[in-house]
Amino acid sequence: MAQLFFVIISFILIPVLGKTKLKLSTILFISAGVLAVLSGIGTENIVDSVKNTVTGSSLNTILTILMVSVLGGVMKQYKILDKIVDTIQQIVSSKKTILMIIPALIGVLIIPGGALLSAPFIYNLGEEMNIPAPKRAAINLVFRHVAMFLLPYSTGLLVITASIPEISMVRLVLLNLAFVVPMFVVGYFLYIKDIKAPKNTNRKDIGSNVMKLVMYTSPIYICVIINAVTGLPFYITMAASVLAVYFLSDRNDFIKNVIKSINWQTVLMVAAILLLKELILKMDDLLLIFSGMFDKNGSIFSALLIFLVSSVFFGIITGNQTAALAIILPMVSQLDVSMDMLHVYTYFSFASAFIGYFFSPIHLCQAFTIQLMNVTTLELYKEYRWYLLSSLIVLFASAFLFNTIFA
Repeated sequence: MAQLFFVIISFILIPVLGKTKLKLSTILFISAGVLAVLSGIGTENIVDSVKNTVTGSSLNTILTILMVSVLGGVMKQYKILDKIVDTIQQIVSSKKTILMIIPALIGVLIIPGGALLSAPFIYNLGEEMNIPAPKRAAINLVFRHVAMFLLPYSTGLLVITASIPEISMVRLVLLNLAFVVPMFVVGYFLYIKDIKAPKNTNRKDIGSNVMKLVMYTSPIYICVIINAVTGLPFYITMAASVLAVYFLSDRNDFIKNVIKSINWQTVLMVAAILLLKELILKMDDLLLIFSGMFDKNGSIFSALLIFLVSSVFFGIITGNQTAALAIILPMVSQLDVSMDMLHVYTYFSFASAFIGYFFSPIHLCQAFTIQLMNVTTLELYKEYRWYLLSSLIVLFASAFLFNTIFA
């Protein structure tokens, strides 16, 4: 029980220290240091945890995050995103559809506070269509996070495969569709359906613009295709995506901009999260407590409730999905269940951690969006109320459906 208390203490430090000028990566390393000292796992286990963080699947994850930051940086630097948005506006006839597509597409760039990139587009479109500011904020945030569930190189999915190597990325993404698709539909009915919008009059040269869109979005999907065909790690295949940006850009100071685009804070943040995960895996008493809770509460509902409360709690207090996963995934990996159900519990934990992170008041995307849209947190949460309820219903319904199929 003491180790559980120490985990909670070390993670509560994150929002407390977040009020200082310290970077999130530094705060997470401090949290890891406090946990290492308080947990009583010993020097040898601490050294092993550090070694495991910089080797094997964890190192692959860190290198991939580094390459993702480079890709996002150069796509932004050379205005590839602006070209994508302009091309979409020349293809899609419905402005309501554009409202959903733009945040979702920009969301493929896995960078902290990335909603700030799509917010200006949604703000301007919202002005044209007289959409209230709180609803504009909700639209930007709801549709911007779809990619986190589906892109194989999104931070959360990479942390999962580093933490539980047995998990199939493809299979998990397919399970994630059971959450993403219904929630996309819910988002449409809550925030888009009733908007009165004129037809988009900017459409022209549909065929040539579709080809342009395929070309401009190639840096996003080419690494996934190469990975699927060759099996090479993402940190290698993403070099092809960066090369695609090179050919799409004016190539001015390209190498300099590649180096400048490396987001060391994000890389260090993921390293700290993986270190926290390794430390927790060494905490036998904590894992025994969880195993005992799981054994005692034999029903799937009780097990899912434990995962939900834990994931949502740590997601809310950290404002970071992957930080919450650092605590939950070691516990999931210890479950004595079939491979099918291991995927189901991982899916449920991933979505639960997302819910906690998404609705957290210290969620960076939310903070940036409400600032740009000039709305209050309370106004945004009023827009969220039915979306939150729907997300919980969809999550539990999908988990019970999977349990019926796989159990």
